[in-house]
Amino acid sequence: MVKVLVNFELPGHLRQRLLDEAGSKAQFVFADDDAAALRAIVDAEVVFGIVSPEIFAAARKLRWYQSSVASQERYMFPALIDSDVQLTNMAGIYNEEIADHVYALILGLTRLIPRFTRNQDRRYWEPHGQFKAEYLMGKTIGIIGLGGIGGEVAKRAPTFGMRVVATRAHPGRPKPEYVDQVWGPEGLDELLRISDIVVNCTPETPRTRKLIGRRELALMKRTARLINIGRGAVVDLTALTEALQSGAIAGAGLDVYEIEPLPADHPLWGLQTAILTPHMASVTDIYPARRVEVFLDNLGRYLRGETLHNLVDKEDWH
Repeated sequence: MVKVLVNFELPGHLRQRLLDEAGSKAQFVFADDDAAALRAIVDAEVVFGIVSPEIFAAARKLRWYQSSVASQERYMFPALIDSDVQLTNMAGIYNEEIADHVYALILGLTRLIPRFTRNQDRRYWEPHGQFKAEYLMGKTIGIIGLGGIGGEVAKRAPTFGMRVVATRAHPGRPKPEYVDQVWGPEGLDELLRISDIVVNCTPETPRTRKLIGRRELALMKRTARLINIGRGAVVDLTALTEALQSGAIAGAGLDVYEIEPLPADHPLWGLQTAILTPHMASVTDIYPARRVEVFLDNLGRYLRGETLHNLVDKEDWH
């Protein structure tokens, strides 16, 4: 029987689901702290959760690590990268929720919601003629990273009458019918030049850190907005702040930041052209159950000797 260590917070009903659906094929150990995890990892073959360097060093039989999160940049370390332990992630479980959040940010910016929220706090009815909202029909949305989340963002765009252009790491794959143009990474500059809304859906990897900096922001239209729901380190926060303060771009909607939490004295907080949310685009009531569904599917594959879903390239972190 395969021993599985579960070492992240999991509600009781989902622990029970693991036992009900896979308990005859696996021995589950639920560790609620690092000390318990260190004891259990010694002879565990599978981990479902988060593996630190200390926990990994104590492992003797580990063959498969199912991360409980999608992005791995905070959890990669040399011993794991160099090992033959299979690493899988939670890619795909947040696609729809995060795409919804992207459009909340886009509509908030183009319909001037930050401005009107401030007016509401002041109980001020601003007269017509002092502001001008925008509609999305006819605009171009540029998606950096046409993967699972980027694809969901693209799929929703025609509903608003927007043209879709995108970049992705593997441009040779078939182009979705709702996307007008797809480039490889070399198409980023052109995407930035022609887009009215730029949405970063790119994960953090050694190749994508500060992918969007001063040079890239300078390529964007002065009327364009930047949405970042990928990873904070992909966008140079200082360069973005300067671009917003100077009016080099018209606005930004951010759920992820190069520095988290964003410091209370950071100038972004005071900008009416920015909407800031606290890295919560994926925080909904459904994703804990989705995590368990992904794990159970992969556990079946593992036990049958099949290829696992969501295998991570440990050199590229995704």
